[in-house]
Amino acid sequence: MAVQLNISAASELHLVNAANEVCLKDISDIPLHKETEPPLEPINNLLASFESYQLDDLNNANLMNRVDSKFMLPLSFLPELLSQLHGHYRILDIAGLRQFSYYNQYLDTPNMELYRAHHNGKLNRFKVRRRRYLDTSTEYLEVKLKNNQKRTVKTRIKLSEDKGNDVNSREFLQQEMHGKYANLDITQQSGYKRIALANEEKAERLTLDFDLWYNNKNGDNRVTLPGFFIAELKQSKKSKNSPFYQLMSKHHVFPTSFSKYCIGCALLYPENIKANRFKSVLSRIKQLHHC
Repeated sequence: MAVQLNISAASELHLVNAANEVCLKDISDIPLHKETEPPLEPINNLLASFESYQLDDLNNANLMNRVDSKFMLPLSFLPELLSQLHGHYRILDIAGLRQFSYYNQYLDTPNMELYRAHHNGKLNRFKVRRRRYLDTSTEYLEVKLKNNQKRTVKTRIKLSEDKGNDVNSREFLQQEMHGKYANLDITQQSGYKRIALANEEKAERLTLDFDLWYNNKNGDNRVTLPGFFIAELKQSKKSKNSPFYQLMSKHHVFPTSFSKYCIGCALLYPENIKANRFKSVLSRIKQLHHC
């Protein structure tokens, strides 16, 4: 099935790609307080039209060990994208829900070693988070490793409210991080809404994340990021033989490096940490906020 894109949507996507040319005056100048929502009625109608899958249905597309490709896209393009991907992907459905709310607590050392490792381009680096799926009231402690082959390897344990959580969590982190980074604490709160698509035959998943927000540990510095969404293609091995990737390539929209954790840190703590590596992404955010 051919994947098409209308001219107006393609033009808007081109603006996203061209955003690297915008000069970023200062990270703290980015206006971050407009609240926007995708058009709900067409979105809901489109989501309802997809064939669905359940979490237990995935085998090839489970992808706890994978390669990732991320794209920043204008939020107004979301209905068009969904319509063009219909028939290529199934959608996650849990008890009738087809978009989900996530809440994260990211952990790092007092001097933010995990952030700095990413900023400095190191491989074999870690991210650590507690993730709560708000719609199902389930929570996991997760470790993500970006290894020296640029693959993402995710491990996690399910958390409960019993008193054994702290012991189990410490043991899990010690094991997965090889005894490093023992002094971890919450550095960031964040969340977003997600639509989760999968193509089992091609062994890939595609997540669409929008309404991103961040806050510091104390919850007194909320930052919201309207105007765009992050499309993340997760594959067992990198391949452009993907309906989504072909759509992006056809219209010269290219992957970008977007770490939700690192972008949040750069926005929350501009006075305290270097963010040179992420200036191109912050520039795109600025343009998508119509500065």
